[in-house]
Amino acid sequence: MNHPHIRNWGFSDTPLLLPYYLPPGTVLPSTISGQAVEWKSSQPDVWAGPGRLVSPVDELGPEIQLTAVTLKESYTYKVRMLGERSCWLAGYTREPDENANVYSLFVANSLHLALDMTGEGYEALNDNYGVLFAKADYYHSVQGETRLLGMPRCFRLTDGGFGILATPLNHEGKGDRPGELLYFETKDFVHYKEKEHIVLSSKVILDYSCELDAATRLYRIGWKDEGGESYFGMTKDFITLVDCQPGERFPVLLQELSMKGALTGQRIALTRSEAIYLKNKLGRVCNVSVSVPVIELQAGDPLPDHWRVTTVYSDGSVNEKRLIIDPAALATVNLSQPGTYKLDGEVLRHRFPYPMMMTRPDPQIIRLNNRYYFISTDDDGQRRIYIRSADTLEGLQDGQAAETLLWDGTLPDGERRGEHWAPELHLIHGRLYCFLAISVNNSWTGVQAHVAVLTGNDPLNRDHWETPLRVLDRHGRVLGDLAERERNINLDMTYFEYGGQSYVCWSQPKWHKEVQELASLYIATVDPDMPWRLTSNPVKICQNEYGWDRNGKVASGVAEGPYVLKHEDAVYMVYSGSSVGPTYTVGMLELMKAGDPLNPAAWRKSNYPWMHSLSHPGQYGPGHNSFVQDEDGNWFNVYHACEVNGGFRHASIRPVHFRSDGSPVLDMTEEEELLPEYERLTIIVVVQ
Repeated sequence: MNHPHIRNWGFSDTPLLLPYYLPPGTVLPSTISGQAVEWKSSQPDVWAGPGRLVSPVDELGPEIQLTAVTLKESYTYKVRMLGERSCWLAGYTREPDENANVYSLFVANSLHLALDMTGEGYEALNDNYGVLFAKADYYHSVQGETRLLGMPRCFRLTDGGFGILATPLNHEGKGDRPGELLYFETKDFVHYKEKEHIVLSSKVILDYSCELDAATRLYRIGWKDEGGESYFGMTKDFITLVDCQPGERFPVLLQELSMKGALTGQRIALTRSEAIYLKNKLGRVCNVSVSVPVIELQAGDPLPDHWRVTTVYSDGSVNEKRLIIDPAALATVNLSQPGTYKLDGEVLRHRFPYPMMMTRPDPQIIRLNNRYYFISTDDDGQRRIYIRSADTLEGLQDGQAAETLLWDGTLPDGERRGEHWAPELHLIHGRLYCFLAISVNNSWTGVQAHVAVLTGNDPLNRDHWETPLRVLDRHGRVLGDLAERERNINLDMTYFEYGGQSYVCWSQPKWHKEVQELASLYIATVDPDMPWRLTSNPVKICQNEYGWDRNGKVASGVAEGPYVLKHEDAVYMVYSGSSVGPTYTVGMLELMKAGDPLNPAAWRKSNYPWMHSLSHPGQYGPGHNSFVQDEDGNWFNVYHACEVNGGFRHASIRPVHFRSDGSPVLDMTEEEELLPEYERLTIIVVVQ
């Protein structure tokens, strides 16, 4: 791609400001302070021409020592060049949409990323949704105060990876900490760590930049304050700023962007491998080809029971899909003698409409005895639990499968009156259980986690279910005692096994003295033979702390709806954040390898949501999802969404694809899963 030549980085005065990392095409200045300069190096093969350094092809080049010699002075620098095939990454924020349900200031004031890999324009990553959000401030309250960020600046770090500075904003998107910057670090622009804040001045900062200085190998932060004065300081750790004085700052490489709502961004050069990794992680993954095998048989061999092809995707990942051969074509194969046959077939795929199950939020599907069972909240009143069953996933759609009422919280003489929420079916040691939240005081303020066991053999028969039991802690006490607090709920309990141990995870806004936290995720071990009884103390592993899962107010939103997906050796836990409605989002926790689920530090929380309202055009607030695997081993994401202004929530299904690194894609479209031109294929059978 073509790279702009950056001459003298905008400065002609001494000392020359030169960054340690130089993008390809950089032209070193021919004068310093009006004096002609001669550039020298102990490595003579580094020169591509006057003032031009040789760039490697792809990656970062080795460190080069340069000396700039004038009649009066000489200056020494150490630099590294990026490869000729480098790409440009733009970091930016967005303007919020007029309708906050579409894209509010809580998500607009975050770092967004766009990538230019060809020189033909920038492509937004993560569907033009933010990827780096500031953490809430919990100094004054257990509920926290939502924090946002603005004016992000990205730069390379001396030991690899990248630093990001940003101005701190309050929940209204206004600066309230003059002279202060937030500091983050990332190895790959996918995983982030928020570090210490750094204070530059007591005045409001209008503009600033940061680069690793080639002369000092320190980070030079320069800024312009509200008085119009320019200053700079040096730091090695972004904790202490030294040598602050009036002076120039490194220029910001600005980039105008065409994607919706994007404000002017800052660009930074990435190596080709860095850009490919980032595109594969935050870009759309789509089908690019299909590999069709040649089936070789010996005369007398039977035909395969199943025919499979391999779909190949843009990130290098693959997947196997079943090919359904036309019966007429199969009939032409003579297995008794040698011959070659071309058999036409259709790739087996699932198509799911939205909405698929009306007014059925918090959905879950389990495959049991070769049938699929769908269960959910009833959004029309939220006081009944219905279940339905079908031979296929498609057969669960409204109008195809009859529903059975399992529990009714509207009956005046019912054992449990009030809300019935978020049921989940789990097979534990050969017995089927239903985890669900039921009100114990005829109000949502008394919703409590319960577990019911199937004592018969038919999940659709309400008489085969025992009365739900309230979940108890390891001491035999209820998780939320309404005698202690009026609003003391616990809900959305899920079950999973790991390392030979059984766990439950649920959502609960615990009380801390007289203040109730926002709903957080808690985890504990459980007796698999009595899964309503905890065997360890609850441990908090997640709270809503970013603009996307606190979307709406200074202290709002929840962390709820956890569900575990295991793939290969990885354990992923999705959860839903923000508030139930059109701003709902799906976050992700990943259990570190060999980590202890009861150790909060063992769970890595994504800084950005993995499914959001920009993932599914026209489907707002996707969330409270779960996963089901079909008979071919394919995984599916079961979720709900709603209209842009809220209202009833409806359920649907999407395929789950696994990237080349094993991480799940939750929002793949039909065409991304399989291009139309590969729906019908021809497979060759050779009988020898």
